[in-house]
Amino acid sequence: MKPDCRLFLMLLLLIPQLGWATNSPAQGRQPMAKTFRLMTMSVIHQQPNGRILDIWEQDTTFTSTDSAGEWIKISGYFPAGQWQPNKEQWWVRRDYAYEITPSSPSPVRSRRSNDPPRHIVVDKSDFTLTIFEERDNRLAPIFDTIVAVGMDRCMPKEKGGRCYYTDPGNYQVRWKVHDPKGIEWCIPKYMEKEYPRAIARGQRCFRGVLGNFALNIGKSYAIHGTNNPATLGTKASHGCIRVANNDMKQIYYLMNEGDKVTIKE
Repeated sequence: MKPDCRLFLMLLLLIPQLGWATNSPAQGRQPMAKTFRLMTMSVIHQQPNGRILDIWEQDTTFTSTDSAGEWIKISGYFPAGQWQPNKEQWWVRRDYAYEITPSSPSPVRSRRSNDPPRHIVVDKSDFTLTIFEERDNRLAPIFDTIVAVGMDRCMPKEKGGRCYYTDPGNYQVRWKVHDPKGIEWCIPKYMEKEYPRAIARGQRCFRGVLGNFALNIGKSYAIHGTNNPATLGTKASHGCIRVANNDMKQIYYLMNEGDKVTIKE
């Protein structure tokens, strides 16, 4: 055998050890994991549209190596800050998570371009939400609507005794959530006593209660749509600001992540 043939054969034997590309690039390799964070409280399913396994809080971080259409499969998560692989079948809707893998861009949804800053002001005294735009060093109103705010009272002890307020202060649009099938809201564990009948019949999650559009503004608050427009103009929520669904769609497209939000008495 000629020396050049022997060298060629040796290189072929070394290729798998060196990890060089072959005709089957995926052979022996694990898909690259991506890291995600939840934009809102989210339901974890056993499979896409399958049985509900758990409810995870907003800002929960997880990893994924696989997806299926509008669903992301959870390959690992971070209990107590340490990554732990997940050997079960856990899935979450893609609309409720954004990628935070190093070097990946931050999520930007429906962002307007070259527009001046905008500022939402929610006035609890008259149940109004107004969007102002900076024009010529002044704030000009460009949109307003009626809202519902926190009930400003505490529940009776038999219903858990929790108090719900919409605290005045300065906030900002953190994330924008859009679910064309209706944002899914689930009863948190601390609210179980407020919904004993639903819990008793095994109904924990409700699609479309928050409409299709929402803005997370921090401190567990969101500006979102509602399936109960009769409450608009009243103190009725657990702290969030409710808006008519058609108006909420406009607000969603008018505002950007980072825009200011002020809530005042």
